[in-house]
Amino acid sequence: MSESNVFLVMLESSKQEQLPVHIYFSCHTVRGIVAQISASVVELRTDDGHRTIILLDKIDAVSAA
Repeated sequence: MSESNVFLVMLESSKQEQLPVHIYFSCHTVRGIVAQISASVVELRTDDGHRTIILLDKIDAVSAA
């Protein structure tokens, strides 16, 4: 299974179960619950209620919070 497929499985799980995930980039981390997933982006609802759109190809790692 490729990295992007593993990421998509974890992100979809966050969306379905409404559980937060940590998304890691080279210099930053974002925590929140997945609101939407498309072919190239994921929309995250952060802990403070903001929505963040992240390009899937920019994600270095994903972990369950």
